[in-house]
Amino acid sequence: MTLEGCCSKNYQPVAADGPLLGQPLNGSDRRHMIRSETDLLRVTQEVSRGLQEIQDYLEQGGHPTIKVKFPYGFIRTAKHFREQFPFIAKDSLIRNIGYSLILSDVYRWVLNRIEIKGTAREMIIKQGICLFGSLCESITKDALEGKISSKKGYKERTEFLLNNKVISNELKTDLDWLWDTRNNDHLFLIAHREHRKYYIKDYNRAIRSYQQVKEALNKFLAPPV
Repeated sequence: MTLEGCCSKNYQPVAADGPLLGQPLNGSDRRHMIRSETDLLRVTQEVSRGLQEIQDYLEQGGHPTIKVKFPYGFIRTAKHFREQFPFIAKDSLIRNIGYSLILSDVYRWVLNRIEIKGTAREMIIKQGICLFGSLCESITKDALEGKISSKKGYKERTEFLLNNKVISNELKTDLDWLWDTRNNDHLFLIAHREHRKYYIKDYNRAIRSYQQVKEALNKFLAPPV
C-alpha cells in the first residue's frame, strides 16, 4: 500500500500543486531521464547497489562533505502549506505548521520510495501519525479560540465540532483515534510492546483525518459571502 499525499486525495509521486524546494533539472541533465518502468527498475537497482556500497564503506560512520543529495522536486515549500490555513491568524503557528508538513513530505518520500522493513518502518509510520495528531490538536485549538473554553481538551473540542455539525460522527471517531495514537509518543504511558502495531493504512487514516478536519474548519470559519 502506498502512503497518500498529505494535501491531496491521492498520492502523487511528485506534488504538482505548489512550488517545490530546489530547482528542476536543466535540459542536459534530462538526457538519462526515466521513460518506462524498465528504466525505473534499472535505475532503482543501480541506486540501491550504490547506496549499499556507500554503507559497506562508511559502515556506522559518515563523511564530512560527501553526501547523497536528496532529490529535488518532492518536498513542497512552507509557503505552499501556509496558504491552506486562512482561518489561522497566529503567524508563528501557521509557520510552524508549514515546517511540520515539510517533514511529512520527507516521511512520505522515505515510505514510498525506500524499501525499509520491520521496526524501523513501523516507527517512521508512528512518527508520521504523531505529527498529524499534533497538527489536528493545534488547528482545532486555534480555530475554536473564543468559541469554547481554553481549558477544554482535544476530545471536548471534537465533541463541540460534532455538536455544531462541523464534522461527522465518523470523522470524530477518526480524530479521537488519531489523538489516542498520537499519545503513544509518551513512551512511559504505553503498557504494551509497539511491535507490528503501525501500518500504512493507519498513516493514511491519520492523513485523511487531518485533511477532512482542515477542510471542515475552513468551511466553518469562512467569512460570510
